[in-house]
Amino acid sequence: MIELGVDEVDSAHPCTDVSLYSPDLDLLAYMLQDLRSLIRANDAGKVDLVAHEPKLWSVHGLRRRTVVCEPVLIRERERVCTVGFFAERRVDIDYPALDELEMSLLLEFRRFPGILSYSSVELANDFWANLVVHSVPDDTDMWRTSTAHVRAVEVSPTLYSSIRIHNGHLEGGVSGNGAVAVDRTKYWDYDVDPVWQAIRSFDPPLERVRRQD
Repeated sequence: MIELGVDEVDSAHPCTDVSLYSPDLDLLAYMLQDLRSLIRANDAGKVDLVAHEPKLWSVHGLRRRTVVCEPVLIRERERVCTVGFFAERRVDIDYPALDELEMSLLLEFRRFPGILSYSSVELANDFWANLVVHSVPDDTDMWRTSTAHVRAVEVSPTLYSSIRIHNGHLEGGVSGNGAVAVDRTKYWDYDVDPVWQAIRSFDPPLERVRRQD
C-alpha cells in the first residue's frame, strides 16, 4: 500500500485530495451530534433506545439513520474509536441492492459487541456517509472476518469508483464534548487495474477546526 504524506495529493487519484478532509470532518461532526442528541433525548425520557433498533428521520428531505448497538456501554467509555466511510458511488448501480447490503451489515453488528453505534447521513444525488463508533482498535480486525463485511469488500468495486475510510478516535467518549480525530485514512481507487490503494497517517491526529461564530 502506497504511503502518502500529510499534504500529498496524487493527481491521478482525486480521492486523495486533501480538501476533502474539511467536508468529511464536518459530516462526521454532524453524525456524532445526531448520536449525542439521541442519547440525551433518551436520558431525558423523550426517546426509547433499544439495542440495534434503527432511528430514522429526515432533514430537508435527506434521510438520516442512527443505530445504537450498545446503549449502556456507549455511555461508559472515556475513549472510543471511530471509522468514517465516504465513497463515490457509481451512477448506474442498483440502489435497492446497496440498501440490502447495508441492512446485512447492520444485522451482523449483533454478533460484534465491540460495535457501539452506526450512523449514516444522506447527501445529494443519493450519496451517503457513515460513522461507526467502536470500543477498541482490535474490534475492526474482528469485524473484517464477518460474512457481511467480506461480502461488502467483494462487491465494492461494482458499487463505488473510490472509497476513503478515516480511522480515528474520540477522546472523552460519546458522553463528552470532543470531536472526532483522524489518525489515518485509507484509499481505494477502483477505476484502475489493479486496484490502487494508499494510506495517509497523521501525528498528531487531524481534527475539525472549531468555527468561531
